[in-house]
Amino acid sequence: MGTLNLATLITEIRAFHAGRSDLTDEIIITTLNHVQERIARAWQWEELDVDEEVTLSIAGTAKADKTVTLVNVYRDIYSVRLVTGDGQSRKLDYIGKRTFDKTFPEPEFDARNDPQIYTVWKDALELYPVPSTADTLSVRGMKWPTVFSSGDTGAKSDFDRKDDLLIYWAVSMLWDRLGEYERSKRFFGIANNMLDKAKDEQETKPDLEIKPAFESGSGNLTGQYWLNPFIRSVR
Repeated sequence: MGTLNLATLITEIRAFHAGRSDLTDEIIITTLNHVQERIARAWQWEELDVDEEVTLSIAGTAKADKTVTLVNVYRDIYSVRLVTGDGQSRKLDYIGKRTFDKTFPEPEFDARNDPQIYTVWKDALELYPVPSTADTLSVRGMKWPTVFSSGDTGAKSDFDRKDDLLIYWAVSMLWDRLGEYERSKRFFGIANNMLDKAKDEQETKPDLEIKPAFESGSGNLTGQYWLNPFIRSVR
């Protein structure tokens, strides 16, 4: 989450434009929301990761039970896992909506069972086979950043410690709006440099770098290593 609230962000941005009265709060808020979307599209930011658990509904109508409405609005879904009543879980396979419709044109008429495949339609999942028990779906994905609104000036950005990037990019866009293209270019260069540094910071994983190659299964093997599915060979 950000450090500065919306009211402070507006004050900081307006200060770069000598407090111009024609730059209203609404214009600045709209610009900030555009900037947030551009930052979100630039990288898969960890702070936008989100998850939820949904209990499958068994209402008795296959047409209704095949569809699961999600609470969160996802930009991308990373994984969907079925968690059964005994605590076991299994990852569902994803296929595109067109392939899903061609492969399973009438899923309501097939026998119910534990779902194995899903597709995404708007803000809902469609499952196949239609579930037979009220198990749980565990969904992981990435959301779009929460938009700023004039009705909540105390709100903070979903982006973690990227207020400076929000400010400089918004200043750049506003100078461009005012026809000050050289000033816009200058602030965009600063914002772009901040964006690159933020990407580098997220890519740095010290704990991963000091470990032996995970995928090779090398290193000191302890315990019942033959039960570990990630160990492919033993030296």
